[in-house]
Amino acid sequence: MISLTNIFDDIIADFNKSQYASSSVLSRRFILKGKSVVFISVYKYSRACEVRISIPDGVSKDTLKSLPKWKGMEERLSNIPDDNNTKQFLSFKQLDDYERKIFILVMQDIIDRIEEVENKDVVWKVKEVLAKWNTFFQFDKEYVLQENTQQGLYGELYILEKMVALKDESVLNCWTGCNAETHDFYFGRDALEVKSSSSKGPDKVKISNEFQLDDTGILGRLYLMYLKMKKSEVDGECLPDIVERIVKMLGADAKISFYDKLIKVGYMYQMPELYTVHFKIREENCYSVEEGFPKITTKTISKGIGSVDYVVSLDACNSFLITVESFYEGVDI
Repeated sequence: MISLTNIFDDIIADFNKSQYASSSVLSRRFILKGKSVVFISVYKYSRACEVRISIPDGVSKDTLKSLPKWKGMEERLSNIPDDNNTKQFLSFKQLDDYERKIFILVMQDIIDRIEEVENKDVVWKVKEVLAKWNTFFQFDKEYVLQENTQQGLYGELYILEKMVALKDESVLNCWTGCNAETHDFYFGRDALEVKSSSSKGPDKVKISNEFQLDDTGILGRLYLMYLKMKKSEVDGECLPDIVERIVKMLGADAKISFYDKLIKVGYMYQMPELYTVHFKIREENCYSVEEGFPKITTKTISKGIGSVDYVVSLDACNSFLITVESFYEGVDI
């Protein structure tokens, strides 16, 4: 398997060798199992990286235009002499002011996914990978998730881990919070909304819109899982810890799906060193969201109000408490 980080570092080291003193760019050539040719290059002065992948003849510029794009990376088609023939290549070049680590992560993902793909299918596979990463880059912010977002993700992964252990890896398909669905999980006929808090004082949860506690369209039951957490710099575990445990529970295909879901929520699983906040679950409570539960829904909201966010005091919801065990055992899978 090609390791881009090692290859780029090796090429940069080559610039210090006397035989390459006059070279402004150095490249290495690889042939993947699916017979695609890959050129990996580094520009001497800017240290910019470029990856070129052979694609079938006849792929048009319109195809290139349809590929997802973002700032910091240049895409182009080029014809390059290779093995006594001129071949068409799809090129991705890191722009000078772009984070090299991120470029390498995206390119590594592309190469890993096309490793055994026949050359005729390379373009659509590349497009698929770029579409996934395009979702990540739409965050348009620092690459490290904010602490509150990390906490919310930890809560969802905590539920996911328990459900996979109780059922099997197919539960991964039930996790929909990563897709910006209305509810965080859909278990067959049932749905689950996960809320967490590390604040001191009365237990409260923030509801982001009028749909989160709306059971309209749910054939079974809507549940609210409240996780009271401790957030610390040292006590508990970080996101990479729970991610690693879940990965060990999954088969090869499920791992790929899980990693793709993490990218969608903005979590860089390839850079665990970015996540240093620790979490510990102190309390876990489950509520059945049914008639009488304090909530604002599309049925109760007044006309003319476009959207709402509000806070529910869980002290007022004790009559809707169910045992956590009954949820895990009874939820529809």
